[in-house]
Amino acid sequence: MTRSRRRWIGWTTLALGLALALPAAPARAQSAGDVLRVRCEPVTMAAGSSVEVEVVLEIVSGWHVNANPPSPEYLIPVTVSVKSAPGLAPRGVLYPTGRQVKLGFDENPLSVYEGSVTVRVTLAAAPDAASGEHTLRGAVGFQPCNDEVCLAPASAPFAIRVAVTGGVTAPAPAGTGDDSAPPPPDTAMAPAAAPAPHAASETDRRLAGALERGGLWWFLMLFLGGLALNLTPCVFPMIGVTVSVFGARRRERTVKVLAHAIAYVLGIAVTYSVLGVVAALTGGLFGAALQSVWVSVGLGVLFVVLSLSMFGFYEMQPPAWVLQRLGGADATSLVGILLSGLAVGIIAAPCVGPFVVAVLAVLAQRGDALFGFQTMFVMSLGLGLPYLFLALFSNLIQSLPRSGDWMLWVKKVFGILLAGIGLYYVLVGLAPRLAPWVAPVALALGGLYLGFVDRHGSAKPAFRWFKRALGALAVLAAVPVVMALRAEGIRFAPYEEAAVQAALAAGRPVMLDFSAAWCLPCHELERSTFTDRRVIERSRDFAVFKVDLTRFDSPESQALRARYGVAGVPEILFLAPAGEVRAARVTGFLPPEAFLARMELAAPAR
Repeated sequence: MTRSRRRWIGWTTLALGLALALPAAPARAQSAGDVLRVRCEPVTMAAGSSVEVEVVLEIVSGWHVNANPPSPEYLIPVTVSVKSAPGLAPRGVLYPTGRQVKLGFDENPLSVYEGSVTVRVTLAAAPDAASGEHTLRGAVGFQPCNDEVCLAPASAPFAIRVAVTGGVTAPAPAGTGDDSAPPPPDTAMAPAAAPAPHAASETDRRLAGALERGGLWWFLMLFLGGLALNLTPCVFPMIGVTVSVFGARRRERTVKVLAHAIAYVLGIAVTYSVLGVVAALTGGLFGAALQSVWVSVGLGVLFVVLSLSMFGFYEMQPPAWVLQRLGGADATSLVGILLSGLAVGIIAAPCVGPFVVAVLAVLAQRGDALFGFQTMFVMSLGLGLPYLFLALFSNLIQSLPRSGDWMLWVKKVFGILLAGIGLYYVLVGLAPRLAPWVAPVALALGGLYLGFVDRHGSAKPAFRWFKRALGALAVLAAVPVVMALRAEGIRFAPYEEAAVQAALAAGRPVMLDFSAAWCLPCHELERSTFTDRRVIERSRDFAVFKVDLTRFDSPESQALRARYGVAGVPEILFLAPAGEVRAARVTGFLPPEAFLARMELAAPAR
């Protein structure tokens, strides 16, 4: 081998060796400012709403920063802080879970961030925030380290550009403060381990997506959502009311029956359309008012009063002074039917659930009265569709051959159902612990009365034996209900912020059950889902807390609902140390199998 060739091979080997070795060598001479870069994309939000901003931390290879919360606790964690501006303010921060690594200078593993890390900041815009472009100033506090050394703590400034829509037209300052300094304590973000406030529920996200697509998508989702509301317990007493309005009427032509049924549904639609208009004009949500204890008690009393009409104490029709003002309209006129539908809408309004509350929140932010009317009108058409069929069915009952006093017995079935639900709502407000026992008592007493005491329809042997069989089944059905009420379920601890944060800091997932004494689906969850052996066993992997929202409009309840983005009850949230597992959030009732799937999504079994 020639001398020049040996020299070329030597230099090539040296260069290759240096190329391979340099990336692995720690960058001792780098300053803290060269280790971490911050970037965030511009965001757009409506006045009166909140938005989540992704603050991305880019950390140079070979270096790391301490996670938040740090481990060990004495280390300096990453902190993200944002200064407020007129009409705009930070409302929370979510830090990702740190990576556990073992470094040369410490025998214990450390919780660190490496590479690219995303921190989520929630911003809130006041209803009177100025429309236009804004800039919020923020800073990231950190201490960079590698496997051998740690540099002095440093701060990296950044800016969040926010475009506000739907606000006031007056200009507002873009932001305040020095770019390089962290904000003072009163404007800093919430503690690291705290969950982000007002985390959007699945319902909120679907509504936002439908509204963003606009037009047909928005109204189609509203119609289907209104139709789905009929699966809630509130529809059951309304069945009795509808049958009472239409079932005792004389046989009429199909066209006239259809016209009355449409008027009935329009009466229901008027109630919700008015809610939409008022929410848009006032910015009010109505959620607290519609779900308060005293509304529950009043609703229960109204149900009991309505049930008396099923037992023949009175005939349901508008008051005499209303009839006089309407020129002698009676309960079977279009106006009378319209008023009956209006009453049904009012009765059902307090228990319409999280979907309607979320829709009202959207309308309150838009501030468009016409849009509010259209939105709630379409939703109420979906809600009223089953009532349309009920009205037609009730008239068809009158066309059945040999109809007789057995129809009075059918009305009493609905009367007992309506009275039982009314008593339940009354006890929810006055004696919540007794409320769940209304169901077995109503089954037992109703079965005895309808099967063996009431004489309507007993003249016919076949119907008499049918009554007795049904009454006996109702009495027997009360037994498993009593057993379910006595069964052991998930043992929830009362909500305490300190306990929640302690569980998250220890790396344990958290399940928050937002419930209320007046909530029918909540009790159904407790009775059937939370007593399931598999659900109980799986719940032991979580720290479980119950958030009592019985006093829905109290300042404490309002603060918790705003923080966690809870529009109504029941709502179950699953929190991990890195934040809420949003795909696992439960809105409304779920049977055991479906609930287990959400639990698995929140914390996969090991």
